[in-house]
Amino acid sequence: MLASRGPLSASEIGDQFPVSPPAISQHLKALRAANLVRVEKRAQQRLYHLNPEVIRELECWARQLAELWSERFDLLERVLKSEKKLFQNERTAGMNNQSQKELTITRSFDAPRDLVFKAWTDPKLMAQWFAPDMFTIPVCELDAQPGGAIYLIMRGSDGVEFPMTGVFHEVVAPERIVFTSGAVMDESSVPQLETLTTVTLSEENGKTNMILHEKVVRASPMAAGALSGMEEGWKQSLEKLAEVLVKA
Repeated sequence: MLASRGPLSASEIGDQFPVSPPAISQHLKALRAANLVRVEKRAQQRLYHLNPEVIRELECWARQLAELWSERFDLLERVLKSEKKLFQNERTAGMNNQSQKELTITRSFDAPRDLVFKAWTDPKLMAQWFAPDMFTIPVCELDAQPGGAIYLIMRGSDGVEFPMTGVFHEVVAPERIVFTSGAVMDESSVPQLETLTTVTLSEENGKTNMILHEKVVRASPMAAGALSGMEEGWKQSLEKLAEVLVKA
């Protein structure tokens, strides 16, 4: 207002604002203290002018501050773009590693092949070993034929239960079993980890050689923990299988 219409008296300035005269006086006092305005006495009036020298200094300071922040924001934008690209690359790589992860375990059992095959297809036997240490299987339902369903529940030592679903794709007694499984359920009971497991059995001198191959078909970030422990989990389960075969 002072730049476009000044100089103005306090009352002329106050007429433009819906505030009390004392409030206007306080604002003008603050502007005088900052040396942004100067006062000219003319008769009974006090006229307020902008102080051009201080305004120029303020303008220069504001411009420098704006340039500084502009440089900072430009740098921030570059950093964020770089971080975003890195995050996307890491996430893509992580998902690729998850989706392409494969595991092969070779194991020999001192048991005939028919018995090992039965341990993979009989729910009573499978319930005794198909889980890592510190887990039990209170529910194990198998329909061991192509297209047959798999449903089991693993229960941890703390009582937390982890359901697993699956489907048999190949059941060739006593040499080959292929099935898919889904685990790590989300809140809607949708599996966040899906795998394809192939078990191949061969017999030699009364012993059974087993090749277990597991391929991750799909995995979300939610399944990262299960993926990291997949190999160790299988090794613990197969140790339990060896004990079950001795007792069977």
